[in-house]
Amino acid sequence: MTSLLRAVATAAAALALSGARAQEVDATVGASSALLVRGVALGNAKPVLQAGVSVDSVDGWLAGIGVATLRPSTDQGWTTQLYARAGWAFRLDDDWSAQLAATHYAYPFDDYLRSFDRDEFASTLAWRDRVVGSVTALRQTTASPNGHRSGWAADLVLRQPLGRLAGASFALTAGIGHQDQQRRAAFSYDYGHLGLSGRIGSRVQYELSRVATDHRAREWFGAAADSRWVGSLTVGF
Repeated sequence: MTSLLRAVATAAAALALSGARAQEVDATVGASSALLVRGVALGNAKPVLQAGVSVDSVDGWLAGIGVATLRPSTDQGWTTQLYARAGWAFRLDDDWSAQLAATHYAYPFDDYLRSFDRDEFASTLAWRDRVVGSVTALRQTTASPNGHRSGWAADLVLRQPLGRLAGASFALTAGIGHQDQQRRAAFSYDYGHLGLSGRIGSRVQYELSRVATDHRAREWFGAAADSRWVGSLTVGF
């Protein structure tokens, strides 16, 4: 475990213990049809299992730790993605909120996926949970052949509630994004999604989206960047 991952995980655990009464502590387990990072599938693009615990607040500290299981390829066994997140959320007024957060992702048990170990430093601005924009600084743990580690990404997500039916809520979601790795790898690409998301009761969340990337991503990542349907189901406790 890297020093940053250990530090953020320690902060998450401390906040979960000290802030449980003042902030919302959530534990989740779930499954997804694939694990994607900005439109690109990790592993063999097969279903993954996920679990996490987070301490969230609309105005205050936030933190989380989590794990996902995936298979790097069809002829390999399961491996693990770990992440730890810490940051600060603040409400600007009744409609607007913002967040600053640092997240570390690690793949300690697979030599190939270890090249995806990275730190992300994100600033996010949201309007009524309807419009969410973010800019993220990226730093790969492994340097490229030219010695660079850094990049950036920008995302815009729109959410339009559609109403409720038989205890389930529905919302149309759409998003576009851009990842720039010009310094590190001399390429960049665009990605996006369109789908449906919502809740079933108070504990179950679902999402079904069509995810796509541009031709530059497909040329660089191959089949991992192909357009695909991605579904997920998460249960909270």
